[in-house]
Amino acid sequence: MVERKLTRQELKEILYRRRYAVPNAVTVGNMFCGFLAIMYASSGRLEKAVVAILIAILLDGLDGRVARRLNATSKFGVEFDSFSDVVSFGLAPAVMMYHWAFQRVADEIGVAFSFLYALCAASRLARFNISAENLKSFSGLPTPGAAAFIVALVYSAPYEHDTYLMAGVGMVASACIAYLMVSTVEFMSIKQFKFTGMKMRMRIFIGAIIVLVWIKPALGLLTLSTVYAASGPYIRVRGYLPRWLGGWRSRTPETESQESAERISIH
Repeated sequence: MVERKLTRQELKEILYRRRYAVPNAVTVGNMFCGFLAIMYASSGRLEKAVVAILIAILLDGLDGRVARRLNATSKFGVEFDSFSDVVSFGLAPAVMMYHWAFQRVADEIGVAFSFLYALCAASRLARFNISAENLKSFSGLPTPGAAAFIVALVYSAPYEHDTYLMAGVGMVASACIAYLMVSTVEFMSIKQFKFTGMKMRMRIFIGAIIVLVWIKPALGLLTLSTVYAASGPYIRVRGYLPRWLGGWRSRTPETESQESAERISIH
């Protein structure tokens, strides 16, 4: 029996029907990197755990682009991506933080703070799935950004600590990042990040960050992740300042004397 060769059009149709496997494979790579990070952190190999989570962050930004490029977006892909993010950006950084700062001097309380981080990461992802898509900004710190901050903090001193000072640093970092994830603070979407139309001082600042990452990777990554984590609260406070200052400036000596005279007349 002679087998009939597939035509070029038939081959294209087969590949098109199986296009969903490509972005899902990228998502599997993301989850695998998170799993590796947990294994590495549990065995004390924190530097390798850092690399694994950084690769997971890159893959997380790639799977959505691949799915849209291939027109292979699906409900399954969205849910599967969220589950992989829980592993890579929720559980893995929490386990890493526990072994980095808590295990030796604050075991029980370290478990609580690490679980708090993982819980808030899962809640952030669940809220993202049911919220309307917003390409300009995120409500709450995105989990990759949160994981990047934890990774950069650990990478700044990639060995297990046995001091209460580092345990305190771990508590503050875990609590603050956990709060930012579940807050309603707006964070800029990286998808909207464009150099065109950007002010010169911002370009210089970004160039300086890139040079710092190249020369001093640990310090550069920590600076970059801290700037992004602090950008949301900064933008919110900057939005409130004009109202606060406007209310304060409106209370001139004339208005204060008028208010005091009215109070005296009432009495």
